Formats: sequence, structure tokens, C-alpha cells
Amino acid sequence: MKLTWQQKDFERDLDFILFHQKDGTTVWWQKQLFKAYPDLNYEYAISLPEEKRFEYITEQMKIQAGKRKPIIANSINIFSTEWKKIADKLNSAYSSAFDNDCSGILDDMVAEVGLNPICPRDIKTHTFDIYHYFDPTYAMTTALHEITHFAWFYFWNKYFNDNPSEYDFPNIKWLLSEIVVETIIRNSDINDLIEQPKYIAYSYFYDMTIKGELIFDTMKKFYLNRKDIYDFMEKSFNFVQQNEPELRKKIAEAEK
Repeated sequence: MKLTWQQKDFERDLDFILFHQKDGTTVWWQKQLFKAYPDLNYEYAISLPEEKRFEYITEQMKIQAGKRKPIIANSINIFSTEWKKIADKLNSAYSSAFDNDCSGILDDMVAEVGLNPICPRDIKTHTFDIYHYFDPTYAMTTALHEITHFAWFYFWNKYFNDNPSEYDFPNIKWLLSEIVVETIIRNSDINDLIEQPKYIAYSYFYDMTIKGELIFDTMKKFYLNRKDIYDFMEKSFNFVQQNEPELRKKIAEAEK
């Protein structure tokens, strides 16, 4: 398992920034950009038709890209240095967490540092975004979050032999992966690689309950009592399938 750090090119960065500014996007997602960049006027942006909104945000992000070019370069150096402290421990931690030998897999992972405060991933290319303004510890946490997604779907596909196109938002398999990342990291040797923050997954999952029990408590039981990682996959997926309507409803309420 190997990870390299590099800068994300502006056009691809902008594409995903605009993705979360489309008409119909929930406020929770839209506002992430404006929280990160106070120079951008949220009320003005949402008052515009989508095409004009995109033009406004594009021009503003060009300004930010110019301002922050040296900051991004410095962040890449800092993040790379911090990563070296844990890189040699990755194979062992993930082998234990996933009950499989992880040496020799996912040797092509890339963290792309850029302007987007929302950090998308590409399961097919093993790349993910890191916001340049993260503090180094949180950048490491985000990297481990994304790597756990990659490992999860690597072994998931090996076991279920399904279509990787089903691993992206808003598919139920994507939803499951966003929940189990917290469970796996927090309850395995991955947790010991760095000091973990309060939130590893989306914050609204932490007080979300199904049938009177916190979902992370339910998942923790499944994980700690697993026969192997595939047993955990089956039980956790069955849980999400059975409770998908309620989960979707609570997520929609949290993202208003």
C-alpha cells in the first residue's frame, strides 16, 4: 500500500466544486465552499441562475487559486512529511483491520491537494482530494478515511464480484461504505496510526439511531464479533438494506 501526494489541477478541482453548486443541491453541501472561502458571497451566489452562479464561482476560485498557490505547495510538503511517519505501518494495520494480507495491493494511490473543501475520491483510479487548508493531523485522518474506502471496495469486489459503478454516490453500497469507515478505523490498528479526531465519518452519523440504537454501536458489534471481514460485510450490508428508507430519511433531514 503506497500513497503519493501532488497538486490537483485547477480545472478538475473546479469541476467538482461546481458539482456541489448545482440547482437542487442541499444547503449542507452547498455551504461547505462558502464556509471555506468567506470572500465568496453565499446569498448572492444562490440568488443567481445556475449558469451565472457557476460563472461567479469560477471567477472567484481563479482568484483564490492565484492567492493560494504557494500555500498549496507548502501544504503538499507538510502533508508528505507527516505521511512518511506512518507509511511503513500501513500494510500491517490494514492487514489486521481487513483480515487479509494488504502488502502489494493499492500501491498506486494518489492524494491530490487542492482548493475543494469537500474531498471526493475515485475508486477506479485510487485518487482522492485533500483540502489544502486542513491541519496536518486532519489531512492524515482524511487520507486514512479514503484509503479505508479503497481497501473496503477492493475486498468487497473480490468477495461479491459486482460492478464498481455501484460504489459511487448515491448507491446503497456507497452509503454503507461511508458508515463502516468509522467502525473499521476506530476499532482496529488503523486507529493507532495517528491521534484520531472526534469525527472520521460525516458528523450527522454520530447521533443517528436505528431501532433505538446508535448505528455506530450496531456496526461496532458486527465488526468486533466478525468471523472475518466478509462476515462483517454481509451483516452490515444486510442491516443497511433492511433500514435504507429510514437511513435515507434521516440523512436528508440532516443535510437540509
